[in-house]
Amino acid sequence: MTGAGAATVAFAKEPEFKEDPTDGEYWKFGRDATVTELDLERALTELTEGDKAEYVESVAGNLEGAFAIEAAISSDVHGDVEDLVFNDGGTGFEAGRAASGRIYTGVDYLDGTAERELIGAVPLEYTVSYEQGEPVSYTLSMAYADEELNTSITPSSINGVSDGTTAMYHGVTLDIDGTEVAKLQEAALSISNISRFQWGASHTAIDAVLARPEEQLEVDAILTGPSRTELAYGGTDATETAARMDSVSGSLNIAIAGESVSTYEMPKLKPNQNSWNDVITDGDTDTTDSTTFNVNGGIEVSD
Repeated sequence: MTGAGAATVAFAKEPEFKEDPTDGEYWKFGRDATVTELDLERALTELTEGDKAEYVESVAGNLEGAFAIEAAISSDVHGDVEDLVFNDGGTGFEAGRAASGRIYTGVDYLDGTAERELIGAVPLEYTVSYEQGEPVSYTLSMAYADEELNTSITPSSINGVSDGTTAMYHGVTLDIDGTEVAKLQEAALSISNISRFQWGASHTAIDAVLARPEEQLEVDAILTGPSRTELAYGGTDATETAARMDSVSGSLNIAIAGESVSTYEMPKLKPNQNSWNDVITDGDTDTTDSTTFNVNGGIEVSD
């Protein structure tokens, strides 16, 4: 019956957009997984007749679904999650067809089982988040092209998460301009506008291509010096604002027991916003430096 632990959520990788996975491999998204959106939109259009006061009919338009999940990062499955995001073999982005997968969401209810098989799922937004004292997590938002309803769970064997493989805050290293950010409180690397559908004479999308990914890095740390403020002025050691700004490189590494799970190399960072928070403290808080960087030059992903 429906209740705690009754749902199955897994994914497979499609060899081509909307093609059936053929290798029989399925993965969980990670522990503490929560589906935050599962929505099917039929884009109905209402039609009129001249002698009728109300609409007389609704006709279906383009079908498009939305799926979103958040979970803790695990070394057992996160490389496969990244294969759903980065279309260059999970290592970055390249022009062309988007990465796509198939999502299986199944629920046992009182009289049986219902599974929604989401077909042609492509990434829209992806964020990796660090918070001091917490597991390292990610969110993934996807659009999907079609779906089928099944009366049993499709994945017969799912690659899951074993104990000790969930990434924690103490395994994160964030370097900016060659220096590790000290006393890091929060950080988020987010990517939006990753992919889009292509349409034809069909109620479902016929292909999916890379859009123009936009990356942003948000950093909040206890203030230990003005280095990020200097970058917002224009460059290292700057003491006044400049009309032109220098780029610096950055790297976000997530590791478990010294073994890297994922490293995101960011070749060009420029602060778009820098703020100091709690400048006058009450004795229980610290002054923090919050900076939002634009990320350019193409992210490179490795383990």
